[in-house]
Amino acid sequence: MNVFANDNCAGRYSRNNATFGQGLESYPCRPGPRFAFIMSALAALLLLRWIDPVVAGSWLPFHPSCGAITGLPCIFCGMTRALHLLLNGNFVGAIYFNWLAFPFLGAVIFLIALFAIEIARRRVIWRLGVVLPMTWRRLTVLGLGLLLLWTLQAYLAVSQHKPELLNPRGPLYSLFVH
Repeated sequence: MNVFANDNCAGRYSRNNATFGQGLESYPCRPGPRFAFIMSALAALLLLRWIDPVVAGSWLPFHPSCGAITGLPCIFCGMTRALHLLLNGNFVGAIYFNWLAFPFLGAVIFLIALFAIEIARRRVIWRLGVVLPMTWRRLTVLGLGLLLLWTLQAYLAVSQHKPELLNPRGPLYSLFVH
């Protein structure tokens, strides 16, 4: 049995007892990366709340989206504007730009809360690799899900006539829209 010293957490742990529901408290909480995630996520959310991404994007000498290159929006096109609007209470505007801002913000808030609790309790509460191990089948399903989300996002941008997410000079736009 391999025994490793943990970093700033109580006790030692063993990798052999890492089955779901048992031995999770024996994994180190590693507060450094968790604290860094909490601080950077909160800083990013505060910046998104205060700075309008349309104004900030005008400072760049190029258009920083895949829609500007391909012609069609990616899954996350409009996400920065949607998060900005969502954090400022404009729910309709957030849905218009990218409806995925709602589950994305929910996931970020969940991770901030989870990591804060883990730091406070000094132990791991939930390990994704134990609960949901990655297999080729799950990767395939994830890939197909992302493809379906991209198709839906592109369809909504074209059908709802969202010119800020489309580029008529892009190769995919001329291939799929005309």
